[in-house]
Amino acid sequence: MQPVWDEIEQTLVKLYSLPHNQPELRAKGTTPQAQARKKLDEVRSGLASVAPETFTGPRLFLRVLGPANRAYSGEWWFDASLLDTLEASFSRLYFSAADKKRAVRDMLRELLAISTEWNSITEVWALELPAGQSVRGYVGPGTPQKLFASLPLSAAANRMLVGKARQVFFPVKNPLWIKQYQSLGF
Repeated sequence: MQPVWDEIEQTLVKLYSLPHNQPELRAKGTTPQAQARKKLDEVRSGLASVAPETFTGPRLFLRVLGPANRAYSGEWWFDASLLDTLEASFSRLYFSAADKKRAVRDMLRELLAISTEWNSITEVWALELPAGQSVRGYVGPGTPQKLFASLPLSAAANRMLVGKARQVFFPVKNPLWIKQYQSLGF
């Protein structure tokens, strides 16, 4: 498994070494290598296991985000079939439109293990990989995370989110392939 982690780290160092990333790194007082290690720690904490995979379009990946999250430069995505499955499951039950959105949002939070402090999940964005185009990603099941990241599990209402949904970490992708998909706001 170590060669995959080494590959991810090398890819990240190359990315952070690009000229357009230098001003931000200087402002933070860090280096491409240190920033790559920080991001690698994030990936290690988010995926239970990891495997490289090259995806060729047409493919559709989704990303959930709130006002504080990034759409175009966000690295964490999941296959659109997860949302399709959830929406199909809830279509058999009577829900108001707002209740259905809330249920889908809550299930996405649970399966993707997204802490409320990281993401309020009000929108879904799509990465539409065009036919014949390829992109390399790193896939694996998400690890459990705390519902409220900054609180201990013993705090009232805090618990572990299940995770385990297949997630894809894309260090690089074409931002022109990304567009808003649907709203989960109320």
